[in-house]
Amino acid sequence: MTLHWRDLTSVRRTRLPAVRGAVARERLLAALDARVLLVTAPAGYGKTTALAGAATGRPGPVAWLTLDGDDADPLVLAASLSLAVQALPGGARPGDALGAGASPRRVAGLVADVLDGCGALLVLDEAQVLSGSAGADLLAELLAPGEGRLALLSRTALDLPELARLEVSGDAARLSAAELAFTPAEIAALFAAQGLTLSGAEVRTAHAVTEGWPIAARFLAQAAAQGRVTLADLADLEGGDAPLGTLFTYLAQEVLGPLDPALRGLLTRSSVFEELIPALLEDALDEPRARTLLETLAGSGTFLTRAGEDTYRAHPLLRAHLRGLLPPAEAREIAARGAAFFERTGRLRRALAAHLLAGNTARAAALLAGRGGVWLAQGRVTLVDRSLARLPRADWTPALHALAGDALRLASRYDEARAEYALADPLERALGEVRLALDTVQPEQAWGPLDMAAALIGGERLAELRRLRAENLLNAGQLAGAVALEPELRGGARYALRSGDLDAALARAQALADGETGGARAAQNHREGLLLASFIHAARGEVQDAGACARRGLSEGERLESPFVQALALARLGHAQQAAGDFAAARESYDAALRQAQPVTGRLRVEPLMGLAALAGRAGDGARAQALTAEAREQTGGDSYMAGLLILTSALGLAQGPQGAQAVPGLQEAAALFGACGDAFGQAAAALALFALDAGPAEGAAQAATAYPFLLGRPSLFAPAATRAGRAALLARLGEAQPGARGPLTGAARLLGYPAVPDPADTPGFEVRVQVLGRVAVTREDGRVREWGRAKARDLLALLAVHPAGLPREAAQEALFPDADPGVGERNFRVTLHALGQVLEEGARSGVFLERGDWLRLRPGPELHVDLAAAWAQLGQAAGTPGRLDALLALPPALADVDLEDVAREAERYAAALPEALAAEADVALALARPDRAALAAGRALSLDPAHEPAARALMRAQHALGRGAAAGRVYAALSAALADLGLKPLPETQALWQALSGARA
Repeated sequence: MTLHWRDLTSVRRTRLPAVRGAVARERLLAALDARVLLVTAPAGYGKTTALAGAATGRPGPVAWLTLDGDDADPLVLAASLSLAVQALPGGARPGDALGAGASPRRVAGLVADVLDGCGALLVLDEAQVLSGSAGADLLAELLAPGEGRLALLSRTALDLPELARLEVSGDAARLSAAELAFTPAEIAALFAAQGLTLSGAEVRTAHAVTEGWPIAARFLAQAAAQGRVTLADLADLEGGDAPLGTLFTYLAQEVLGPLDPALRGLLTRSSVFEELIPALLEDALDEPRARTLLETLAGSGTFLTRAGEDTYRAHPLLRAHLRGLLPPAEAREIAARGAAFFERTGRLRRALAAHLLAGNTARAAALLAGRGGVWLAQGRVTLVDRSLARLPRADWTPALHALAGDALRLASRYDEARAEYALADPLERALGEVRLALDTVQPEQAWGPLDMAAALIGGERLAELRRLRAENLLNAGQLAGAVALEPELRGGARYALRSGDLDAALARAQALADGETGGARAAQNHREGLLLASFIHAARGEVQDAGACARRGLSEGERLESPFVQALALARLGHAQQAAGDFAAARESYDAALRQAQPVTGRLRVEPLMGLAALAGRAGDGARAQALTAEAREQTGGDSYMAGLLILTSALGLAQGPQGAQAVPGLQEAAALFGACGDAFGQAAAALALFALDAGPAEGAAQAATAYPFLLGRPSLFAPAATRAGRAALLARLGEAQPGARGPLTGAARLLGYPAVPDPADTPGFEVRVQVLGRVAVTREDGRVREWGRAKARDLLALLAVHPAGLPREAAQEALFPDADPGVGERNFRVTLHALGQVLEEGARSGVFLERGDWLRLRPGPELHVDLAAAWAQLGQAAGTPGRLDALLALPPALADVDLEDVAREAERYAAALPEALAAEADVALALARPDRAALAAGRALSLDPAHEPAARALMRAQHALGRGAAAGRVYAALSAALADLGLKPLPETQALWQALSGARA
């Protein structure tokens, strides 16, 4: 009996795997944009699940084939491929050809044609079975150029020359185990799908113990949901028997499988150690073949990974599982031999872990006491904390209690730290109390312990004590005393900030921040450079930089698991948002900071309370502002600089609200506090605000604005007025009150957009936005849209907008009232002009925005914004100017429909210029190898003008570069249709481009 080709394979292997409860992994969808995708990762990395989920979310048809050993035979593989594509359009052809006797290679070519014809994706799972087989030759047909896409999922690397060539050309992409590993966010989503909401610390624990291994993460989520394991139990897999139970039995079977007994024995016995090196195993396990065995295990890609030259490591869950299989006595013996090896070779951190596992508590205690301080200085807080937890309390010495206090203090667990310091010797207890007060910036709590330490400390540590006392003086706002004791403090960022040298403070804070992100380190709490930089940026009115530093600092605080840093970062983010005028977001950040600070220390509540007090003052709730200020002041801990900052910020909120007069006493008190501290910046901010309320001298305010021009020029957190226009009006008042200071005040004027200090008559205190793109509208700074008294006033505004240099009064009158008698036209025009003036200038001096007389013009200036003028400025920039493309994409497509000849003519000019500029941006993007940006620009241009050939050519090239040949064809077809409607056809240049692109597809 002759077999039919279908008998060579199974339809079961061509079914798309069902994906249930999978986490959406949008970041993997982008990989499917590649024409050929190779996914290589060991068992358990979710290759099948990830690609099945991504494939279902991809537009277009999908075919699937799970390969098995029989597919190494080219005939069987040809049959399997034919079966996989039979449901696609034209999918019967490969099977028919195979049944008629076509060669397997010819059949594979027909399968490629089917994929090409409908742009389908074919996924070949378990592709490693083809390595080194005759069946691999058929892949060359599937890898040929075309519209079809191919994904190869393999446990081991596929050595195919065609793949290397496609990678070089950009047609192929790879995903490895690193890309498939779950991110912390995906792990959180996985647990959420099981009905569990994890804290940030729990997410980090789950990610750490699984290292993102998808199958391990899935089993862990299921076991946690069923109550079989808790994440807290797994936080320290090195601390003894991990409560894994049967949780990872399947994983162990999956990754160990039929492993050679010698290899399995090495894995099991070496599971005592976190890192494996041949010399260690030769010594501790008496295994002379250790190097060869380790290389064999690492070469599998599953059991071990390289952690450096001559160093290997196993997945922590696999180690914990294997260590549980070792008899306790054998594990202790191996650990003891390892500890001796580590001490001989100077690996003291590894020696400590081995001594703890071996039960050598006395030696472990000695090592920890001797090296713990060094490890803390390196940022290894978790190492010290967990090592102490593994050591029986009976073996703790006073030195270890002091070390525990330091570790807890660095983890922002201040009450627990204080309890441990109480069990240390008297000197370390006193120094611990001092450091607690310094870390939480509560100088009042440090004076007593400093005096106690002075009575106990020896001569060799007097310099250390002097430094601590000087820093406490700095925290108390006593700058002169601080630098008298420790002159080096003068070079620090906090001294510069507290003395008012914001330029130096920012430079020093940024230098600190450069080395902060990433790596092992201890949280520096209020000394964090990023957060200090954020505060200074907010003070200088650089609100975007302030927000960016705060967010980076928040991420770093989360990575360090420091609630202190996170709370402070949220407060600093609130400051940035308040300075930027986003009061709702600022309130949310301050509230979040208070929640985070609550269990840590009261000192952390000061800044969010300060921010909320300012917001309450702005909103007119003076009683709440004063209550919040009083609550915050109770937590300042003797820091007079912070007290001044708190009172100043709260008073500024009141000053900018409806009860401004209530701010005067607070501003005066803040100025006195800053004067006592020696902070020139705080005094300047208070002086400006007092002048704004007519409660302070102009001379001092002028000096303040000269020294710190950003207080008027930018939206500083400490600005005397919230809006740019309000600060401009204040600058004009100041220039009028102090004529001799107009020159020095030019810096502030330029930041506000003026070449020189403006006159009060030219600064109305509010801004107006004129819109003629899309529709005609006038909007005040407060968001109110002005109503039109007369419809003709709207037309007059549009007319003036399209004539930025102005036009004669007679021409404007003729344009608006062309058929009216001269007298009637003049009267109607006068009324219209008055109505437009009312819309634009209500509450301001006549003529500040609208020049009247024989020549009419919208008077340009920082307070008046005309969208058409801004649009022409963007259109006039050179193609490729940074930010220009995004600005062009945001522009409305046309001018408002106004029945005036001049406006219609300008509308035609704008309608031609916008697609032209977009097409030019597309060409620049193509030249920079950014086809995605080119497609965005050209697509927008064609939406405005479907017959724009340069844009069409750019879009065709962009689509081709993105591997979307069919889309390029659709662009050409749409252009041809648009031109045909105009009685035209594509230019020879466009036709030649299409022929070249379509030829490349053939």
